[in-house]
Amino acid sequence: MSEQNISYDRSRIQNNILDLEEKYMHIVENIVTSAVFLADLKHIEEETQEYYELLQEVWGKKNKIKEASERLLRHHMYTSFPNATKFYASPISCDIALELEDVILNIDVKTIDKVGNKGELSSTQFEHNQTSFLNNPVLGAGNFPGFKVKSNLQAIDSKTKKPLLTYLVKIGYSDDGKGIFNLINEEELPSIVVTCLPNGVLSNLFNNDLFLNFKDYIYFDAHDGIYYKAKYITSLDEFRSLSNTNKFSRMEQVTDIPNNWERIESKTKVGYYDKEKKQIWYVVSKKKGKHWDIYLQAVKYGNTARFNDEWLEKRYNSKNKPWCGERKYYKVYDRLVSLG
Repeated sequence: MSEQNISYDRSRIQNNILDLEEKYMHIVENIVTSAVFLADLKHIEEETQEYYELLQEVWGKKNKIKEASERLLRHHMYTSFPNATKFYASPISCDIALELEDVILNIDVKTIDKVGNKGELSSTQFEHNQTSFLNNPVLGAGNFPGFKVKSNLQAIDSKTKKPLLTYLVKIGYSDDGKGIFNLINEEELPSIVVTCLPNGVLSNLFNNDLFLNFKDYIYFDAHDGIYYKAKYITSLDEFRSLSNTNKFSRMEQVTDIPNNWERIESKTKVGYYDKEKKQIWYVVSKKKGKHWDIYLQAVKYGNTARFNDEWLEKRYNSKNKPWCGERKYYKVYDRLVSLG
């Protein structure tokens, strides 16, 4: 992984984007930590607590504040930028996309439940339409070159020539699924996290190496052809008890693994690489009734990707002065108490 390198020669456009990213990082931070924004979040909390059972019935899911939080941030962004009157028409964008005088501002809202997902408060995940960063392939091993990471967002808008900047706003909450709901307001986990994802024009300043891995994968199946039919291996319990070497032996005992397939090991995955078809196969677990089984399945691509948060924090502007590209805010709702 690579932090922003300030010794590289930079173009005028790169320097301009570095300064714009710092400028709007501070603006977004100020908006989402303002007293009025936090008070509105507390109203969402109160509404969720009061109508918990109804929301559980209507939405049928744990994330009961996603829509309200997106609506809230959209409201505050439009009122904070009253001159943002131009409509950004591209469907490839974040939840919020505003054309301002100097940038196309993209902001995505993520509501994170600490019950089961608290790790997502300290790791930055993104969808392909939320970034323009150009990364090298990731998770390569042996002859497998790694997965390409899709970045669908334009770095520079083709019509206006304005750079597209991306910011993620995470809002933490706790929902036990049984009626107890609260926004996070503690010292151990952040209440709000604001992150700036570097624009694609800056990719080489990070050696095109900011992505860590994927949260999940999209797989082929038998509908894609007989070649892609998943291969049953064994039960999850048995597979977990094996060393990696014995896992490969087990797979080769119970299913047909061609001799020219290469064994692949990474930090979190084991599988095979078909060098002829250039196809990677990974071990996956699937629930069957009340138990879990292990299959070997062909991977289409990595889906939700993760950034290296450490390198996102260490940012520099055009004058090589440091600024923080990811800020975590703790116990923010205490401010409302102190204000009365």
